[in-house]
Amino acid sequence: MKRFFLIIATLFIAACWPEETTNAKASVSFEKDTIRIVDREGRRVKADLTVEIADTDAKRMRGLMYRTELADNAGMLFLLPTNRKISMWMANTPLSLDMIFIDEQGEIQEIVEKTIPFSRDEIRSEKKAKSVLEIKGGFSKHYNLQPGDIVEHSFFKLEKAQ
Repeated sequence: MKRFFLIIATLFIAACWPEETTNAKASVSFEKDTIRIVDREGRRVKADLTVEIADTDAKRMRGLMYRTELADNAGMLFLLPTNRKISMWMANTPLSLDMIFIDEQGEIQEIVEKTIPFSRDEIRSEKKAKSVLEIKGGFSKHYNLQPGDIVEHSFFKLEKAQ
C-alpha cells in the first residue's frame, strides 16, 4: 500500500512541476539570415539586421522566450504559412521588444513598440500579415521605422501585387 501512495505522490509532483524547469527550455536551433529595412521607395536603408528565422511551429512557439540579451542589430523573423491577422504574446520573455507586422510583399503594416516583458496579454495585428519581426524595444523609434517601409528578405514577394 505504501508503494502505491509513493507512486501516486511521485506522479502528482511530476504533474505539478513548473514547465520552465522541464522541457520548456529545451534547445531549439534557429538558422540566421540578414534582412534590410528600406524606406517606401526602396532607396534609403534604415537598418540591416541579423535575424534568427522562426519558420516551423516549434520555432515560432519558442521565439525569444527566456532570452535575457539581444544585440542592437539582431532580432527574430517569424515566417507564417498564410497572410492573416496575427496574435503574439510575451510569456516567458524577459526583454521588451518591438513587434513589426509585415505583409507578404515585405511591407510593414503595423508596429507595436516596447512590449511588456512576461505579459500574457495578446498583441494582435489589425491588418493581415505573413511575418512578424521582433527586435529590441525602442529600435523602431531609433531608426524611424514606419508602416509602408519595406523589409527585404527572400521570403517576401518584393514586387507589389497589381
